[in-house]
Amino acid sequence: MALFDVSKEWVILLPPDAAQAKKAAADLSRCIGLLAGLSGNRSPKAPAVLDASNSSPSEAVIVLNSEGNGPEQNGFLWRAAPDRVEIFGESGRGLCSGIYSFLAALGINWPAPGKEILPPAPAGGSGAFPLSAGSAAEASHHKGKDPAALLRRFVPSDRKAVKYILKNSEAFVEWAARRRYDALILPLAAGRRLKQLRPYAAEYGIAVEAGGRSLSSLVPRKYFLIHRDFFRMEEGRRKMTHHFCPTNPGVIRLIAREGKKLFQAAAEVQVFHLWPDKGAETIWCSCPSCRAFTPPEQNRIAVNTAADILAELNPAACISFFEKPGEGGNIPLRKNLFRMEEIPEEEDFE
Repeated sequence: MALFDVSKEWVILLPPDAAQAKKAAADLSRCIGLLAGLSGNRSPKAPAVLDASNSSPSEAVIVLNSEGNGPEQNGFLWRAAPDRVEIFGESGRGLCSGIYSFLAALGINWPAPGKEILPPAPAGGSGAFPLSAGSAAEASHHKGKDPAALLRRFVPSDRKAVKYILKNSEAFVEWAARRRYDALILPLAAGRRLKQLRPYAAEYGIAVEAGGRSLSSLVPRKYFLIHRDFFRMEEGRRKMTHHFCPTNPGVIRLIAREGKKLFQAAAEVQVFHLWPDKGAETIWCSCPSCRAFTPPEQNRIAVNTAADILAELNPAACISFFEKPGEGGNIPLRKNLFRMEEIPEEEDFE
C-alpha cells in the first residue's frame, strides 16, 4: 500500500498562472498540517506554498501543474512517491480536482459544508498515512460530444437546499470544490441572486449555471384557466401537468416573453438548462397539430424557441436539453443548444 509521510518537511510548488488552484493549494497545505498533528507531532507544521517559478525543489516536494485550457477540460492526474507528489490538471479546474482527489485518497472527507472528517492516526505514532492508491487519473473524454455536457454538475434537491446555498455561498462553493464539482446549477427563479455565488465559484474555476428541469416554467401553469389550448392534449382533453403544446403560436409567443424575462434576470450566466419534467420525459402533446411530431421532436421545437430568444439576448450563452441517442427526428437544432444524454441527479447534503 502506498504511504504519504506527513512528518517530512514538505513544500508545495504552485505555478504562477494557476490562480484557480490557489485556494485548493492552501487547503492542501492546511490538511497536511492537520494530519501531522494527528500523527503525534508536537509542533505540526503545514507545508509552505511557494511560487514554482522562483523556488528550487526541496527534499520532499508536492509539484502542482496545469495547462491553460478552459474549465471544460477538467481532467487530472496525480502520482505519489516517498519524497515527491505530482498533481497535474488539464486546467486550473482540473488541478483543483486533482488536489482534492489526492486528499480523498488520504481518507479526508467533506460530507457537508462546514464538516470535515479526518482519517484515524496511524498506529504507533507514525506519520505515514495510507493512500488508497499510489496514483489516480481522470481524463476529459470529448470525442464526438460537446465538452459542456461532460462537466460534473451539482443540482440541489429542493428549495430548502437552494435557500441554504444562497445564504451560505462561500461555505457551499468551498464544499462543492472539495467534492470535485465543475458547475453549480440553481433554478432560473434565482435570477439575479446567482451573482453572489460567482466570486466564490471563480476562485476554483467552477461555473455557475441556471435552470434544471425548467422547461415547463416557460409556460406558467397560471395560464391554464384562460388558455387551456397552451397545454398538452391527452386523449382529447387538455392537461395542466407536464409540458405544454409546443406548436401553438400563442405558446411560442409566451416562451419568447417568459424566456426573455428569465434569461435577462440571470444575464451573467453563460449556460442554461431546460430539461423536461422528471418522470415525464416522453409525455408531450397529442393535439392534431402536435400529433405529427414525436415527443423528442416536440421537445426540440420547444427548446429551439427558447434558444432563439437567448441568441438575441446573449449570443455567447447556450442551453442544454435532454435527448437520448438516436432521438430528435429531422428537426435541426439551433447552434446554441447542446445535448445532455443523461440528466444529473438532484442531490442533498449528507
